[in-house]
Amino acid sequence: MSQESGIIHTLTEPSPDAEPKRKPIHHILIGSHKLVERTVFQLHQARYAEVYRWTHPLEIPENRLILTPKPGEVMSLLVRLVQLA
Repeated sequence: MSQESGIIHTLTEPSPDAEPKRKPIHHILIGSHKLVERTVFQLHQARYAEVYRWTHPLEIPENRLILTPKPGEVMSLLVRLVQLA
């Protein structure tokens, strides 16, 4: 769950039980706002993930991640179900 401008966003993970052979993979993009948005659009153009499936870029809270972001960096998250062979 994250909070942005007083609005609470909840990441809803697709149920892996819905389709037994599909498992969730979690993607996190961290970088400048412009670079994160560009990467999301490139993944869309490559037909990997629709733009609307990503969260809006979120400010990275201090002292809440093990990762150490640089000032001004944002993150965007995606949970995608992937078919297992």
